[in-house]
Amino acid sequence: MNQDKIIQSINTKAIIFGMVLMFILVHVGFHATYIRHFPVFNGFTWVHHIHGALMGAWVLLLLVQPILIHKKMYSTHRLLGKLTYVLVPVLLVFMLLIARQNYQTGIIKASSEEVFARQSITWMQIFMFVLFYSLSIFFRKQTHRHLRFMIGLAIVMTGPPMSRFILAYWDQTSVPYFVIIPLVVKTGIAASLLISDVIKKKDLMPYSIILMAFVLSDIVYFARYSEAWQALGRFVVGTFY
Repeated sequence: MNQDKIIQSINTKAIIFGMVLMFILVHVGFHATYIRHFPVFNGFTWVHHIHGALMGAWVLLLLVQPILIHKKMYSTHRLLGKLTYVLVPVLLVFMLLIARQNYQTGIIKASSEEVFARQSITWMQIFMFVLFYSLSIFFRKQTHRHLRFMIGLAIVMTGPPMSRFILAYWDQTSVPYFVIIPLVVKTGIAASLLISDVIKKKDLMPYSIILMAFVLSDIVYFARYSEAWQALGRFVVGTFY
């Protein structure tokens, strides 16, 4: 079976539905903390705006790519995939700039240890973004693996807007859960997808890696005040901040 026939066998409607939900969640979540400030955007810097534009382009790309597959527009799909070779490195730079800016803002009111503990989620999201994207490109000619790592990337993207949605639209009792709930949901989705592949007797490698990465992220959050994480924090602050 050649590559295009393998692609045709994929349930693109289910993937598109999932990507649409991710797209909606991102926009609803970021509406309260960013989009609603249009066009004035008081308190935001050029770094925020470029990061927002790049992230918007990335989310749109995640939505468009399975649609192109569904429409059998494989050449366009591959062309847009190659454009990520430029988009992703630039996006990664601005992820780091945003993380540094948040650290520098936070250090005014709290200790270095406290601020970097708060950034445990941020740095694990960056780690998973790089890991899943790299694996999706490495396995770009193995459709089922490529697809699963791209789905892993989409799951990562749901974390920040989910947290912002909880903080913006729930009452103050939600504050302790704005990190915990996204962690549980993301890990639960990854576990469900792995179980589905187990039942269907599919290749277990992609979702196993994805699930382990999300479990590691959970562990890091609960160990964010540990000496191991703080030692990494001192290295990151000294190198990137």
